[in-house]
Formats: sequence, structure tokens, C-alpha cells
Amino acid sequence: MGKMIIFITGTPGTGKTTISRLLIEQLSFKLVDINKLVEDEKIYTGYDEDWGYKIVDIPSLCRALDDIIGKSEGNLLVEGHLSHFCDRADLVVVLRTHPHVLEKRLQSKGFKDMKIRENIMAEALDICAFEAFEKYGDNAHEIDTTDKTPQEIVNIIEKILKGEKSYPVGETDFSDYFYHKG
Repeated sequence: MGKMIIFITGTPGTGKTTISRLLIEQLSFKLVDINKLVEDEKIYTGYDEDWGYKIVDIPSLCRALDDIIGKSEGNLLVEGHLSHFCDRADLVVVLRTHPHVLEKRLQSKGFKDMKIRENIMAEALDICAFEAFEKYGDNAHEIDTTDKTPQEIVNIIEKILKGEKSYPVGETDFSDYFYHKG
């Protein structure tokens, strides 16, 4: 098999950076950090002051990522919550976290209340998982990180890569968040 391209995506706060760092340590993958790529290459059209984020030019991001993938000779792990909008992944892993836990993580990172609400609603509604599945079908998997250690998550991803396990999109359901907001 040629080079392997894995995208790690998910709502902010689900563990993408932690898991990606462990994966590149344990597997022979080079890391592509989407946020760093956007910043370094200035792949944004402006800044939304109300929401507190850069407005990313997705087509330009995907072209820049496509160039990196095309020039790479080895395995790549692409980490970032916008990665699943781009092409060429062999595997997309969507990290998921229960909204109650995600809310605490985002608070500890200093996110504004409005951004926290936006992200926990996106997580409760499976937005990243749905978008990844829409583009990648069965090559998209989702892992509930809520009660797992980073190493357990890495072990799960390794099993997916080996074809030993499958974690299809749609099996993780956080809709209970809407009924038990306590």
C-alpha cells in the first residue's frame, strides 16, 4: 500500500491535538496542523469579531492541503476541525465528546460563552460527524472520547487502520443533552 492519509476532525475540545500528537509518536506519520496551515498561508478572508474566529477560505485550504498531500512521500495525519471538508483522506476519524464534558473543557480553555454554546450544540447535533460521513461515507469513523484515555483512543484508531474494528458514523448519540441539561 502507498502512503496513508488520515484526517482527525471533530468539534473543538474533543481531543484532536492530543490524539494527533500521540499518533505521530507511535506511527510513522507526518503531522499537518490545519490551524497552523491557515495561519501560515493566510488562508482566511477576515475575522468575525462577534464569534472570535477567522473566516477560512475552504476551497483555498483544500487546494493548499492537496498540494501538501501531493508532494508528501510518506504517511500524513491531518489534524483540524475543517479537514473533513477536503479531499484525499483514506480515513477520517471524528472525535466526539459528550456536550456536558465538552462544555467544561471549553470553559477551561477560556472560550467565550457564545462559542461554547455554538460548539456544544454542534456536538450534540453530530455536525462534524454528519459532514464527514456525507463526504467520506464508510471511510469516516467516529470515536466517543468522553470516558477514554488518549492512549485508548490511539489504540482504537490503530485497530481501525488494521481493519480489526469499525466505528461507523451514527453510533454515537448525544441527543440526551437536549433532555437533561443539568
